[in-house]
Amino acid sequence: MSEITYQVKIADATGHTVAQMTKPEIVAKANASQGTWVFVNDRLVSASELAAMTFADSDQFKVMPGLVGGDDNEDEPTYAVEIADKTGHSVVEMTQGELVEKATATNAAWVFVDNTMVAATDLEAMDLSSAEKIRMVPQLVGGAQEASC
Repeated sequence: MSEITYQVKIADATGHTVAQMTKPEIVAKANASQGTWVFVNDRLVSASELAAMTFADSDQFKVMPGLVGGDDNEDEPTYAVEIADKTGHSVVEMTQGELVEKATATNAAWVFVDNTMVAATDLEAMDLSSAEKIRMVPQLVGGAQEASC
């Protein structure tokens, strides 16, 4: 007796292709590339959950590449930037463009690259590839305060 096959809609450039697949083939397809989304009866399921499921004759299967959001800078290198805050500091991964944008948008911030203060306007032209430490801190304001009586 042959294994039961199921109708699977697989997203592609034309819309989708319909294929007849066995449960092991569906699980293998789900695991074939990282980020693949599998819907069973319009419910997103993980590849591990899919392997443990009991399929019914009425189940509908859709396989599609995962959607990834974000900007087009995924090839741009990122840098660990320490941003001073109430807790001490947070470390945030930023591209050079994001660092420039944040530094220029926050007029009250200073940026230090390897303990050297850098003007926000000069960040864009800098080569940060050899930087060991990048920090962004609020400006320190000194001076005498008037005493209130």
